[in-house]
Amino acid sequence: MNMISVPLPGKATGATPFTHVGLDWNPVGHEPAGIYDKPHFDFHFYTISETERLAIPDYTVAPARFDNYPAAGYMPDSYVPSPGGVPQMGAHWIDINTPELNGQPFTQTFLMGSYDAKVIFFEPMITEAFLLANPGFERFVPQPGKFQQEGYYPTKMRLAKTNGVTNVILEGFVYKNKS
Repeated sequence: MNMISVPLPGKATGATPFTHVGLDWNPVGHEPAGIYDKPHFDFHFYTISETERLAIPDYTVAPARFDNYPAAGYMPDSYVPSPGGVPQMGAHWIDINTPELNGQPFTQTFLMGSYDAKVIFFEPMITEAFLLANPGFERFVPQPGKFQQEGYYPTKMRLAKTNGVTNVILEGFVYKNKS
């Protein structure tokens, strides 16, 4: 895996809960085998500081913090945590209705993440093949019923190609109060 971190400008961090984006390139995919083992990109939109993210240890060091899930309602109803967790990322939550968990090949999906009872990232995950084959694409971003931080949250994710550049866009932002 190869990762770069991109800080968001102050205007974005003031209006949204997001502080930085982690762009991960997985040339051979990752676990679980047979599902996410295709070359793909992970776009982690983090709601914690980079310092906090980098301090997340290996699962074996702090399993109680990885397994300390957000209270009911802070993840979309159809999301479940995957076992364990990833250092410098957290626990990953997957939509049980996503096609790749229901007999279809993985092309794109939308995950969320947590650590120590906090929702800490929103994550579009998209295969290289899907990005190359689709000049445009749009999907709904699953919404939790409650939000730990107030701010503008995306309701849609879109791909758009312009002059040979593929843009991964979160949009349709709606203001949510802390609940």
